[in-house]
Amino acid sequence: MAAAANETGHSLLGKRPQNIIQNQLFRRQRSIKLSANKGSSSDETGNHKTYVVLTFGERAKLTHCEDVQKIIQQFNIKTTLEWISKEEKYLYLTASTDTLLRLADEAELTKMTTTGSMQKFNYNSISDFLLPGMTEDDIVRFCEAPVLIKDVVKPQLLSYIRNGIVEELFPLHDIEYLEAFSFNWRRRSLPIEHIRNYFGASIGLYFAFIEFYTKALVYPTIFGVCQYLWSINLSVVIGFYVLWSTIFLELWKRRCAGLAYRWGTIEMSSLDKPRTNYQGKEKIDPVTGKMTLEYPMRYTYMQMYCISYPVVLLCVVAAAYFALYQFQIEAEVLADFGPDSWLLYIPVIVQSILIAIFSWAYEKLATFLTQLENHRTRLQYERHRVNKLMIFEIVNNFFSLFYIAFVLQDLKQLNYQLMMQLLIFQIVCIAQEVGIPLLAVLKQKYVKYMHKELDSEKLSLVNDVTRYEQCFFEAGLDQYQSTYEDYLQMCIQFGFIVLFAAVAPFAAFGALINNMFAMHIDLFKLCNIFKRPFARRTKNIGAWQSAFELLSVMAILSNCGLLYMLPNVRAFVAQHFSSIPNLSFVLFEHLLLGLKFVIHKAIHERPRWVRIALMKGDYESSQAYKNIKKYKANLKVD
Repeated sequence: MAAAANETGHSLLGKRPQNIIQNQLFRRQRSIKLSANKGSSSDETGNHKTYVVLTFGERAKLTHCEDVQKIIQQFNIKTTLEWISKEEKYLYLTASTDTLLRLADEAELTKMTTTGSMQKFNYNSISDFLLPGMTEDDIVRFCEAPVLIKDVVKPQLLSYIRNGIVEELFPLHDIEYLEAFSFNWRRRSLPIEHIRNYFGASIGLYFAFIEFYTKALVYPTIFGVCQYLWSINLSVVIGFYVLWSTIFLELWKRRCAGLAYRWGTIEMSSLDKPRTNYQGKEKIDPVTGKMTLEYPMRYTYMQMYCISYPVVLLCVVAAAYFALYQFQIEAEVLADFGPDSWLLYIPVIVQSILIAIFSWAYEKLATFLTQLENHRTRLQYERHRVNKLMIFEIVNNFFSLFYIAFVLQDLKQLNYQLMMQLLIFQIVCIAQEVGIPLLAVLKQKYVKYMHKELDSEKLSLVNDVTRYEQCFFEAGLDQYQSTYEDYLQMCIQFGFIVLFAAVAPFAAFGALINNMFAMHIDLFKLCNIFKRPFARRTKNIGAWQSAFELLSVMAILSNCGLLYMLPNVRAFVAQHFSSIPNLSFVLFEHLLLGLKFVIHKAIHERPRWVRIALMKGDYESSQAYKNIKKYKANLKVD
């Protein structure tokens, strides 16, 4: 039996999946195996599920690996060390249900109780969190177990990580679970709950947002067709987009609040754990009384206002200069070759490509500057990074459009420039979405380092051949960073739709078609191209919500300006408001801003059932606290 197993393992280990298609075949075979053993919480070897894989660098010696193993085992986390060769050393981390529940208590994860309210998980009251049909194994969600292990292990291994002994930690994909994300033409919506259970709240909210946003684009798409066919009055167009953008953003906040409540993240605050790269000295937290890292805020403000924002200002000025330089080139081409020359397309195309290049370079710069500011939590870090990014992106993508609209005052050229930029922007986005999978295939196909046959002596060191083969393949995949670039694409696209809606009726249609494919491609990349990311907790889309709302307000100003540039509108204003032509513009613009404000106040950002559920949770917490006080008082009396 052992010899047969060795032969089978020998043949499997002799070949590594070299492209995505081969990897899918490998995953399918493993999925069939898992289905045969369905119903057990353990894998086919009888061991507990492997949650996290730790890989060692070439510098790591056996003593280093064993030291790391001992550190991890102090937290009651089970480990399996596999020393395959000098280049391949893996440490598989798993944990029992009891250990995971204890870690969930320490992490203060919020869970649904039998009374229907959300409460912080308490290991000593497990029965309160066992909903009908649940077992203790179901309390810790699929995405939470790897994070719980990483959060207690990684801080203890920082010295090994800095020295290159430990290369990285990553969770393995669950091949059977991935079948829930396979493309299905009959599916009318994305499996948001499954995405959250597998990838976590941050990625789950992104896919919930892009799906909600894509469905909302149906209305401006239909309206745009009507606008083109029947030449709808521009004041009606502006009013429609004010209503649509405001209602869309307000309803999304309600949808987001409902998801965050069900996922136990709605009450996250700035007291969350510091992010991994946060630097500071350990001090006693005045709120919790625990030792935590602290960094003087004055140094953060000095970095922000003395270095970061001056650099941002220089980048903004440079982007504006290149945008204006395009018009000088166009004027020279027009003078040399005439208005009918195809060469007039070149400056616009070059400008659109430069916009994409500048966006990529500035994103790296904004990340570097924000990292230097040393913000405590990931949410604070993301907010300041997005703020820098949006200042630049608005100028980089839309400055030339504002210049054409309000300086050159050429609506025909504005429509041409906007649609050309939007078209190239969508092409670049699609090229990135499709190009990354293609590059991954080429990278795997032509990679120089190939896995060699293992002799019987090395093969005996492998406890689980299938697990090792999967780990070997996924260790070479790229690391998924965040939803940062995905939100950025949606935000810029939203700007193209609403900022100049008066002259671009088909912008929403192009965005709708793009998004219908983009969300499925994004999900495919997460499942096949990248390592499985550790789940991140979040209660909303953060600074991106403010970015969308800023563009929505700017859209009112820009579209009102376009309206007042029309000759018939100018004539009407001159005839009826000859003494206050500018004031009439201000009144109309303020009327729309007031309408937006009224809608904002009329639609509560949290659904009523969420508000009631939160109040119910607070009431149950206060009652429990009173009962504990009463119990302690009775003990003293006795």
